[in-house]
Amino acid sequence: AHALRNPINNLRGEAEVALARTRTPEEYQQVLGSSLEELARLSRLIDGLLFIARAEDPHHALQSTRFAVKRELDAVCDFYEALAAERHITVECQGDAWLDGDPILFRRAVSNLLANALNYTPNEGRVRISATARADGVVEVNVSDTGPGIADAHLPHVFERFYRIEEGQVRVTDGAGLGLAIVQSIMRLHGGTACIESTLGHGTTMRLEFPAKGTIVDTAGI
Repeated sequence: AHALRNPINNLRGEAEVALARTRTPEEYQQVLGSSLEELARLSRLIDGLLFIARAEDPHHALQSTRFAVKRELDAVCDFYEALAAERHITVECQGDAWLDGDPILFRRAVSNLLANALNYTPNEGRVRISATARADGVVEVNVSDTGPGIADAHLPHVFERFYRIEEGQVRVTDGAGLGLAIVQSIMRLHGGTACIESTLGHGTTMRLEFPAKGTIVDTAGI
């Protein structure tokens, strides 16, 4: 409720101020532009909440198929290529594996991790995405960055909904704090796990571990 209330209060406040007296067309245009930004943020928040709710529905069925992990990783990297180039961040994508899962959800999970990495990595930094098929059949995907890192006290909470690290630890964003919660939901659907390793001043690594073929959990238990 708190996360929803903030953008709604912002929209209401801007509208009340704009209507308090007659304003120029330029001033109204500025208010409308600001309102559109708040509406976009509100829309992303609602979409994220709906996604998590559907993922936790006991009747939700995973659309599983066998796909090449590298193909999906390349698609995500291509999407963020312009943003990475703008910030002079090098993105490396390597390794390969085959995975039994939902390729659309897989792409969304990796996309959320790459978006975070790009946001927290300084200009001229580096982000590395790797995929490995381990001997035990588990497919491991790592997204590592050269950002500022995260203090140990925050690490147990980063996958919680709406959890935001205070200013000074990482770059402050206008996100709602749902990106990693969505990643967690996707991994639960696949019967896998998501974890984080980070050291202040030495970057962060997000690790996704997908189960071996045939071990995807029954989503009715989620």
